[in-house]
Amino acid sequence: MVKLLKGIFNISFYYYFILLLGLTFLTISIWIKNNQALEINERMIREELVLEDSYEELSLYSAAYLLGKQGEYDNAIEKFTLILKLFPDTKEMSDIYFNIGTLYLKDALTKPLNDDGKVTAENFQKLQSAIIALEKSLILNPDNTKAKFNLSLLFSSIPSEPSSIISEQSVQELSNIPIGLP
Repeated sequence: MVKLLKGIFNISFYYYFILLLGLTFLTISIWIKNNQALEINERMIREELVLEDSYEELSLYSAAYLLGKQGEYDNAIEKFTLILKLFPDTKEMSDIYFNIGTLYLKDALTKPLNDDGKVTAENFQKLQSAIIALEKSLILNPDNTKAKFNLSLLFSSIPSEPSSIISEQSVQELSNIPIGLP
């Protein structure tokens, strides 16, 4: 009986040692990942660009967010759209659609009106795109009050039709199109 207990104790001690060693490595690994996450959060709070290979989605989100803050709306929309393509199952999908809608809205609101006081056809299209993106955000998260606010703002102020005046730039762009086959 004593030999049996001695054998069980020795075996158990060996397994306890392996378990302790494994838990130590796991704890160290979690501590390192936690420190990386804290560093990334601090950089995002300082509104610095986050470029981490192991966090590609976060890096794209950070880049898109900062581009939007800098007024580079088209580039920011492109980055947010890329996130939707690369990470279709992202938990942040509602927020991404909200950001896309808000960027379209900001972009359209920063452009001047035509001579007749109406928005250009391009900006009218951006306002329509903003509505679509904000509605998608609300479908995914009906409690998103910011999306509701922006959407109500759009519906209360969007014109029924764009300006019928063609800008000189549009005419110039059309005149640069080559005619005929090459």
